[in-house]
Amino acid sequence: MNFTELQVTLSICIIFLLRMLGMFMIMPVISTYGIFLRGADHFLLGLAMGIYGIAQIIFQFPFGFLSDKFGRKPIMMLGLFLFFLGNLITASIHSIWSLIIGRFLQGSGAISGVSMALLSDFVCEKNRSKSLALIGLSFAISFLISMVSGPFIAHFFGFFSIFWLTVFFSILCIIIVFFFIPDSNKCNISNTLNIFNRELLAIIFHKQFLRYYLGIFFLHFLLMINFMIIPHELEMAKFFISDHWKLYGITILFSFLFIFLFLFYFKSNFFLKNIIEMSIILLFLSDIIFLYAENNLIFLFIAIQIFFICFNMLEVLLPSDLSKKVLLPHKGSIMSIYSISQFLGVFLGSFFSGFLLNFFSYKNIFLLIACIIFLWLSISFWCKDKMNYS
Repeated sequence: MNFTELQVTLSICIIFLLRMLGMFMIMPVISTYGIFLRGADHFLLGLAMGIYGIAQIIFQFPFGFLSDKFGRKPIMMLGLFLFFLGNLITASIHSIWSLIIGRFLQGSGAISGVSMALLSDFVCEKNRSKSLALIGLSFAISFLISMVSGPFIAHFFGFFSIFWLTVFFSILCIIIVFFFIPDSNKCNISNTLNIFNRELLAIIFHKQFLRYYLGIFFLHFLLMINFMIIPHELEMAKFFISDHWKLYGITILFSFLFIFLFLFYFKSNFFLKNIIEMSIILLFLSDIIFLYAENNLIFLFIAIQIFFICFNMLEVLLPSDLSKKVLLPHKGSIMSIYSISQFLGVFLGSFFSGFLLNFFSYKNIFLLIACIIFLWLSISFWCKDKMNYS
Protein backbone atom coordinates (compact mmCIF):
# COMPACT_ATOMS: atom_id res chain seq x y z
CA MET A 1 0.00 0.00 0.00
CA ASN A 2 1.12 3.55 -0.66
CA PHE A 3 0.83 6.29 1.96
CA THR A 4 -2.62 7.53 0.86
CA GLU A 5 -4.08 4.01 0.75
CA LEU A 6 -2.73 3.23 4.21
CA GLN A 7 -3.95 6.59 5.58
CA VAL A 8 -7.49 6.08 4.25
CA THR A 9 -7.63 2.44 5.39
CA LEU A 10 -6.45 3.14 8.94
CA SER A 11 -8.72 6.19 9.23
CA ILE A 12 -11.79 4.18 8.22
CA CYS A 13 -10.75 1.33 10.55
CA ILE A 14 -10.57 3.72 13.52
CA ILE A 15 -13.92 5.31 12.60
CA PHE A 16 -15.59 1.88 12.35
CA LEU A 17 -13.99 0.79 15.63
CA LEU A 18 -15.15 3.86 17.58
CA ARG A 19 -18.67 3.86 16.08
CA MET A 20 -19.16 0.16 16.78
CA LEU A 21 -17.91 0.58 20.34
CA GLY A 22 -20.73 3.07 20.86
CA MET A 23 -23.24 0.62 19.37
CA PHE A 24 -22.05 -2.57 21.05
CA MET A 25 -21.25 -1.37 24.59
CA ILE A 26 -24.89 -1.07 25.62
CA MET A 27 -25.84 -4.57 24.40
CA PRO A 28 -24.77 -6.53 27.51
CA VAL A 29 -26.28 -3.99 29.94
CA ILE A 30 -29.39 -2.45 28.39
CA SER A 31 -31.82 -5.11 29.60
CA THR A 32 -30.51 -4.77 33.18
CA TYR A 33 -30.03 -0.99 33.48
CA GLY A 34 -32.43 0.27 30.81
CA ILE A 35 -35.51 -1.12 32.56
CA PHE A 36 -35.09 1.62 35.22
CA LEU A 37 -35.47 4.45 32.67
CA ARG A 38 -38.62 6.56 32.89
CA GLY A 39 -41.46 4.82 31.04
CA ALA A 40 -39.40 1.73 30.19
CA ASP A 41 -40.76 -1.76 29.65
CA HIS A 42 -39.35 -4.80 27.84
CA PHE A 43 -41.11 -3.95 24.57
CA LEU A 44 -39.76 -0.38 24.47
CA LEU A 45 -36.27 -1.59 25.40
CA GLY A 46 -36.39 -4.01 22.48
CA LEU A 47 -37.54 -1.18 20.23
CA ALA A 48 -34.67 1.02 21.50
CA MET A 49 -32.15 -1.71 20.68
CA GLY A 50 -33.57 -2.50 17.26
CA ILE A 51 -34.45 0.94 15.94
CA TYR A 52 -30.76 1.51 15.16
CA GLY A 53 -30.96 -1.31 12.62
CA ILE A 54 -34.11 -0.03 10.90
CA ALA A 55 -32.57 3.47 10.65
CA GLN A 56 -29.52 1.93 8.98
CA ILE A 57 -31.76 0.13 6.49
CA ILE A 58 -33.70 3.31 5.67
CA PHE A 59 -30.67 5.58 5.22
CA GLN A 60 -28.01 3.31 3.63
CA PHE A 61 -29.05 3.94 0.02
CA PRO A 62 -29.90 7.68 0.42
CA PHE A 63 -26.48 8.32 1.96
CA GLY A 64 -24.80 6.39 -0.85
CA PHE A 65 -26.73 8.39 -3.46
CA LEU A 66 -25.87 11.70 -1.74
CA SER A 67 -22.19 10.72 -1.55
CA ASP A 68 -22.19 10.19 -5.34
CA LYS A 69 -23.74 13.61 -5.83
CA PHE A 70 -21.96 15.75 -3.20
CA GLY A 71 -18.81 13.75 -2.39
CA ARG A 72 -17.91 11.13 0.22
CA LYS A 73 -16.32 13.37 2.85
CA PRO A 74 -19.23 15.84 3.41
CA ILE A 75 -21.74 12.98 3.70
CA MET A 76 -19.50 11.11 6.17
CA MET A 77 -19.34 14.31 8.25
CA LEU A 78 -23.14 14.58 8.13
CA GLY A 79 -23.57 10.96 9.22
CA LEU A 80 -21.13 11.34 12.10
CA PHE A 81 -22.87 14.55 13.22
CA LEU A 82 -26.19 12.64 13.39
CA PHE A 83 -24.37 9.92 15.35
CA PHE A 84 -23.03 12.60 17.73
CA LEU A 85 -26.48 14.17 18.11
CA GLY A 86 -28.11 10.83 18.89
CA ASN A 87 -25.59 10.07 21.63
CA LEU A 88 -25.93 13.56 23.10
CA ILE A 89 -29.72 13.23 23.36
CA THR A 90 -29.48 9.78 24.94
CA ALA A 91 -26.83 10.86 27.46
CA SER A 92 -28.63 14.08 28.46
CA ILE A 93 -32.30 13.04 28.74
CA HIS A 94 -32.84 10.00 30.95
CA SER A 95 -36.00 8.41 29.57
CA ILE A 96 -36.85 5.46 27.36
CA TRP A 97 -38.09 7.76 24.58
CA SER A 98 -34.85 9.73 24.52
CA LEU A 99 -33.05 6.40 24.20
CA ILE A 100 -35.30 5.40 21.27
CA ILE A 101 -34.88 8.77 19.51
CA GLY A 102 -31.14 8.79 20.19
CA ARG A 103 -30.67 5.27 18.84
CA PHE A 104 -32.63 6.17 15.70
CA LEU A 105 -30.41 9.20 15.11
CA GLN A 106 -27.32 7.05 15.69
CA GLY A 107 -28.50 4.62 13.03
CA SER A 108 -29.56 7.37 10.61
CA GLY A 109 -25.88 8.29 10.23
CA ALA A 110 -25.56 5.31 7.88
CA ILE A 111 -22.05 5.82 6.51
CA SER A 112 -20.93 2.19 6.16
CA GLY A 113 -21.67 2.09 2.43
CA VAL A 114 -20.16 5.56 1.92
CA SER A 115 -17.01 4.44 3.75
CA MET A 116 -16.70 1.37 1.53
CA ALA A 117 -17.17 3.56 -1.55
CA LEU A 118 -14.47 5.92 -0.28
CA LEU A 119 -12.17 2.98 0.23
CA SER A 120 -12.77 1.88 -3.38
CA ASP A 121 -12.00 5.43 -4.57
CA PHE A 122 -8.53 5.51 -3.00
CA VAL A 123 -7.36 1.90 -2.62
CA CYS A 124 -6.36 0.02 -5.76
CA GLU A 125 -7.97 -3.33 -6.49
CA LYS A 126 -4.93 -5.46 -5.58
CA ASN A 127 -4.78 -3.87 -2.07
CA ARG A 128 -8.53 -3.70 -1.45
CA SER A 129 -8.75 -7.17 0.14
CA LYS A 130 -6.09 -6.15 2.69
CA SER A 131 -8.06 -3.01 3.53
CA LEU A 132 -11.30 -4.96 3.93
CA ALA A 133 -9.53 -7.50 6.15
CA LEU A 134 -8.31 -4.69 8.43
CA ILE A 135 -11.83 -3.24 8.63
CA GLY A 136 -13.19 -6.70 9.48
CA LEU A 137 -10.57 -6.95 12.22
CA SER A 138 -11.67 -3.55 13.61
CA PHE A 139 -15.24 -4.91 13.89
CA ALA A 140 -14.01 -7.97 15.78
CA ILE A 141 -11.87 -5.87 18.14
CA SER A 142 -14.74 -3.45 18.82
CA PHE A 143 -17.04 -6.37 19.67
CA LEU A 144 -14.47 -7.86 22.02
CA ILE A 145 -13.78 -4.55 23.80
CA SER A 146 -17.49 -3.71 24.02
CA MET A 147 -18.58 -6.95 25.64
CA VAL A 148 -15.95 -6.45 28.35
CA SER A 149 -16.06 -2.66 28.79
CA GLY A 150 -19.86 -2.17 28.65
CA PRO A 151 -20.70 -3.96 31.93
CA PHE A 152 -17.50 -2.61 33.55
CA ILE A 153 -18.24 1.05 32.69
CA ALA A 154 -21.95 0.78 33.56
CA HIS A 155 -21.16 -0.75 36.98
CA PHE A 156 -18.38 1.62 38.05
CA PHE A 157 -19.33 4.87 36.27
CA GLY A 158 -23.06 4.55 35.56
CA PHE A 159 -25.20 3.52 32.58
CA PHE A 160 -25.22 6.97 30.95
CA SER A 161 -21.44 7.27 31.06
CA ILE A 162 -21.47 4.85 28.09
CA PHE A 163 -23.28 7.46 26.00
CA TRP A 164 -21.05 10.33 27.15
CA LEU A 165 -18.05 8.22 26.15
CA THR A 166 -19.68 7.60 22.76
CA VAL A 167 -20.22 11.38 22.36
CA PHE A 168 -16.45 11.74 22.76
CA PHE A 169 -15.88 8.92 20.23
CA SER A 170 -18.13 10.63 17.67
CA ILE A 171 -16.18 13.89 18.03
CA LEU A 172 -12.94 11.97 17.45
CA CYS A 173 -14.45 10.41 14.31
CA ILE A 174 -15.44 13.83 12.94
CA ILE A 175 -11.91 15.12 13.57
CA ILE A 176 -10.41 12.09 11.78
CA VAL A 177 -12.65 12.59 8.72
CA PHE A 178 -11.95 16.33 8.58
CA PHE A 179 -8.15 16.13 8.89
CA PHE A 180 -7.17 12.67 7.60
CA ILE A 181 -9.67 11.70 4.89
CA PRO A 182 -8.85 13.18 1.45
CA ASP A 183 -11.58 14.61 -0.78
CA SER A 184 -12.83 12.24 -3.46
CA ASN A 185 -14.12 13.54 -6.78
CA LYS A 186 -15.09 10.17 -8.21
CA CYS A 187 -18.74 9.70 -9.11
CA ASN A 188 -20.58 6.41 -9.62
CA ILE A 189 -24.13 7.75 -9.92
CA SER A 190 -24.79 5.92 -13.17
CA ASN A 191 -24.23 2.60 -11.41
CA THR A 192 -26.60 3.40 -8.54
CA LEU A 193 -29.43 4.22 -10.95
CA ASN A 194 -29.30 0.74 -12.53
CA ILE A 195 -30.11 -1.04 -9.26
CA PHE A 196 -33.58 -2.09 -10.50
CA ASN A 197 -32.35 -3.70 -13.70
CA ARG A 198 -34.24 -7.03 -13.93
CA GLU A 199 -31.16 -9.06 -14.84
CA LEU A 200 -29.19 -7.54 -11.95
CA LEU A 201 -32.00 -8.29 -9.50
CA ALA A 202 -32.08 -11.92 -10.66
CA ILE A 203 -28.34 -12.16 -9.92
CA ILE A 204 -28.54 -10.37 -6.56
CA PHE A 205 -31.34 -12.63 -5.31
CA HIS A 206 -29.88 -15.86 -6.67
CA LYS A 207 -30.71 -18.82 -4.40
CA GLN A 208 -27.05 -19.33 -3.52
CA PHE A 209 -26.72 -15.75 -2.23
CA LEU A 210 -29.98 -16.03 -0.32
CA ARG A 211 -28.18 -18.51 1.96
CA TYR A 212 -25.84 -15.71 3.10
CA TYR A 213 -28.47 -12.96 3.33
CA LEU A 214 -30.67 -15.14 5.55
CA GLY A 215 -27.63 -16.44 7.42
CA ILE A 216 -26.50 -13.00 8.59
CA PHE A 217 -30.14 -12.01 9.23
CA PHE A 218 -30.81 -14.99 11.52
CA LEU A 219 -27.40 -14.66 13.22
CA HIS A 220 -28.03 -11.07 14.32
CA PHE A 221 -31.70 -11.78 15.04
CA LEU A 222 -30.57 -14.41 17.57
CA LEU A 223 -27.79 -12.19 18.94
CA MET A 224 -30.26 -9.43 19.87
CA ILE A 225 -32.75 -11.84 21.46
CA ASN A 226 -30.02 -13.55 23.49
CA PHE A 227 -28.65 -10.28 24.83
CA MET A 228 -32.09 -9.36 26.12
CA ILE A 229 -32.22 -12.68 28.03
CA ILE A 230 -28.67 -13.79 28.96
CA PRO A 231 -27.95 -11.00 31.53
CA HIS A 232 -31.16 -11.94 33.41
CA GLU A 233 -30.30 -15.64 33.28
CA LEU A 234 -26.85 -14.94 34.74
CA GLU A 235 -28.29 -12.79 37.52
CA MET A 236 -30.82 -15.51 38.38
CA ALA A 237 -27.86 -17.91 38.69
CA LYS A 238 -26.29 -15.48 41.25
CA PHE A 239 -23.68 -14.19 38.79
CA PHE A 240 -24.12 -10.45 39.25
CA ILE A 241 -23.91 -7.73 36.63
CA SER A 242 -20.70 -6.29 38.09
CA ASP A 243 -18.90 -9.51 37.06
CA HIS A 244 -20.41 -9.98 33.59
CA TRP A 245 -17.50 -8.21 31.89
CA LYS A 246 -15.14 -10.93 33.14
CA LEU A 247 -17.29 -13.67 31.63
CA TYR A 248 -17.66 -11.92 28.27
CA GLY A 249 -13.94 -11.19 28.15
CA ILE A 250 -12.96 -14.81 28.75
CA THR A 251 -15.54 -16.32 26.40
CA ILE A 252 -14.85 -13.95 23.49
CA LEU A 253 -11.06 -14.29 23.82
CA PHE A 254 -11.41 -18.08 23.84
CA SER A 255 -13.75 -17.98 20.84
CA PHE A 256 -11.30 -15.88 18.80
CA LEU A 257 -8.44 -18.23 19.75
CA PHE A 258 -10.55 -21.23 18.73
CA ILE A 259 -11.50 -19.64 15.39
CA PHE A 260 -7.88 -18.68 14.66
CA LEU A 261 -6.65 -22.23 15.29
CA PHE A 262 -9.55 -23.73 13.35
CA LEU A 263 -9.20 -21.56 10.26
CA PHE A 264 -5.42 -21.77 10.01
CA TYR A 265 -4.67 -25.30 11.19
CA PHE A 266 -7.80 -27.38 10.51
CA LYS A 267 -7.64 -28.75 6.97
CA SER A 268 -10.53 -31.24 6.71
CA ASN A 269 -12.37 -30.43 3.46
CA PHE A 270 -15.61 -32.00 4.71
CA PHE A 271 -15.76 -29.75 7.78
CA LEU A 272 -14.67 -26.62 5.91
CA LYS A 273 -17.26 -27.22 3.19
CA ASN A 274 -20.06 -27.67 5.74
CA ILE A 275 -18.84 -25.32 8.47
CA ILE A 276 -21.80 -22.92 8.13
CA GLU A 277 -24.36 -25.66 8.68
CA MET A 278 -22.27 -27.20 11.47
CA SER A 279 -22.10 -23.83 13.22
CA ILE A 280 -25.89 -23.53 13.00
CA ILE A 281 -26.23 -26.99 14.56
CA LEU A 282 -23.94 -25.90 17.42
CA LEU A 283 -26.07 -22.77 17.89
CA PHE A 284 -29.03 -25.13 18.25
CA LEU A 285 -27.08 -27.08 20.89
CA SER A 286 -26.28 -23.84 22.72
CA ASP A 287 -29.99 -22.96 22.80
CA ILE A 288 -30.92 -26.41 24.15
CA ILE A 289 -28.37 -25.98 26.96
CA PHE A 290 -29.87 -22.56 27.77
CA LEU A 291 -33.31 -24.17 27.80
CA TYR A 292 -32.36 -26.82 30.39
CA ALA A 293 -29.73 -24.85 32.36
CA GLU A 294 -32.22 -24.10 35.19
CA ASN A 295 -29.99 -21.34 36.64
CA ASN A 296 -26.98 -23.68 36.63
CA LEU A 297 -23.99 -21.35 36.20
CA ILE A 298 -21.72 -23.98 34.63
CA PHE A 299 -24.30 -24.86 31.97
CA LEU A 300 -24.89 -21.17 31.27
CA PHE A 301 -21.12 -20.62 30.82
CA ILE A 302 -20.94 -23.58 28.40
CA ALA A 303 -23.94 -22.33 26.41
CA ILE A 304 -22.55 -18.79 26.19
CA GLN A 305 -19.14 -20.10 25.10
CA ILE A 306 -20.64 -22.24 22.33
CA PHE A 307 -22.81 -19.32 21.21
CA PHE A 308 -19.85 -16.91 20.97
CA ILE A 309 -17.69 -19.42 19.10
CA CYS A 310 -20.43 -20.00 16.53
CA PHE A 311 -21.36 -16.31 16.30
CA ASN A 312 -17.79 -15.17 15.67
CA MET A 313 -17.18 -18.08 13.29
CA LEU A 314 -20.19 -17.18 11.16
CA GLU A 315 -19.49 -13.45 11.40
CA VAL A 316 -16.12 -14.15 9.75
CA LEU A 317 -17.10 -16.94 7.33
CA LEU A 318 -20.39 -15.66 5.88
CA PRO A 319 -19.05 -12.44 4.26
CA SER A 320 -15.74 -14.08 3.35
CA ASP A 321 -17.44 -17.03 1.63
CA LEU A 322 -19.97 -14.76 -0.08
CA SER A 323 -17.32 -12.41 -1.49
CA LYS A 324 -15.54 -15.38 -3.12
CA LYS A 325 -18.71 -16.34 -5.03
CA VAL A 326 -19.52 -12.86 -6.37
CA LEU A 327 -18.28 -11.42 -9.65
CA LEU A 328 -16.67 -7.97 -9.31
CA PRO A 329 -19.31 -5.95 -11.26
CA HIS A 330 -22.04 -7.05 -8.82
CA LYS A 331 -20.04 -7.22 -5.60
CA GLY A 332 -21.12 -3.80 -4.31
CA SER A 333 -24.83 -4.46 -4.85
CA ILE A 334 -24.73 -7.94 -3.32
CA MET A 335 -22.70 -6.85 -0.29
CA SER A 336 -25.15 -3.95 0.24
CA ILE A 337 -28.07 -6.38 0.39
CA TYR A 338 -25.99 -8.49 2.79
CA SER A 339 -25.48 -5.45 5.08
CA ILE A 340 -29.19 -4.57 4.96
CA SER A 341 -30.04 -8.17 5.93
CA GLN A 342 -27.72 -7.83 8.94
CA PHE A 343 -29.36 -4.61 10.14
CA LEU A 344 -32.83 -6.03 9.53
CA GLY A 345 -31.88 -8.92 11.83
CA VAL A 346 -30.72 -6.43 14.47
CA PHE A 347 -34.02 -4.52 14.29
CA LEU A 348 -36.41 -7.47 14.24
CA GLY A 349 -34.44 -9.43 16.86
CA SER A 350 -34.55 -6.49 19.27
CA PHE A 351 -38.17 -5.64 18.48
CA PHE A 352 -39.50 -9.17 18.95
CA SER A 353 -37.38 -9.88 22.04
CA GLY A 354 -38.94 -6.90 23.80
CA PHE A 355 -42.39 -8.01 22.66
CA LEU A 356 -41.89 -11.65 23.70
CA LEU A 357 -40.54 -10.79 27.16
CA ASN A 358 -43.85 -9.11 27.99
CA PHE A 359 -45.84 -12.29 27.29
CA PHE A 360 -43.63 -15.39 27.54
CA SER A 361 -41.24 -17.01 30.00
CA TYR A 362 -37.53 -17.35 29.20
CA LYS A 363 -38.01 -21.10 28.68
CA ASN A 364 -40.73 -20.53 26.07
CA ILE A 365 -38.54 -17.98 24.29
CA PHE A 366 -35.66 -20.48 24.13
CA LEU A 367 -38.10 -23.02 22.63
CA LEU A 368 -39.05 -20.45 19.99
CA ILE A 369 -35.36 -19.77 19.29
CA ALA A 370 -34.83 -23.52 18.77
CA CYS A 371 -37.60 -23.50 16.13
CA ILE A 372 -36.04 -20.46 14.43
CA ILE A 373 -32.60 -22.11 14.31
CA PHE A 374 -34.15 -25.29 12.85
CA LEU A 375 -35.86 -23.17 10.17
CA TRP A 376 -32.54 -21.42 9.44
CA LEU A 377 -30.73 -24.77 9.11
CA SER A 378 -33.40 -26.10 6.72
CA ILE A 379 -33.21 -22.99 4.53
CA SER A 380 -29.40 -23.08 4.53
CA PHE A 381 -29.37 -26.69 3.28
CA TRP A 382 -32.02 -25.85 0.66
CA CYS A 383 -30.06 -22.84 -0.63
CA LYS A 384 -26.73 -24.63 -0.63
CA ASP A 385 -25.57 -25.10 -4.18
CA LYS A 386 -22.49 -26.97 -5.34
CA MET A 387 -22.39 -24.86 -8.48
CA ASN A 388 -20.59 -21.56 -7.99
CA TYR A 389 -22.13 -18.38 -9.34
CA SER A 390 -20.72 -17.44 -12.72
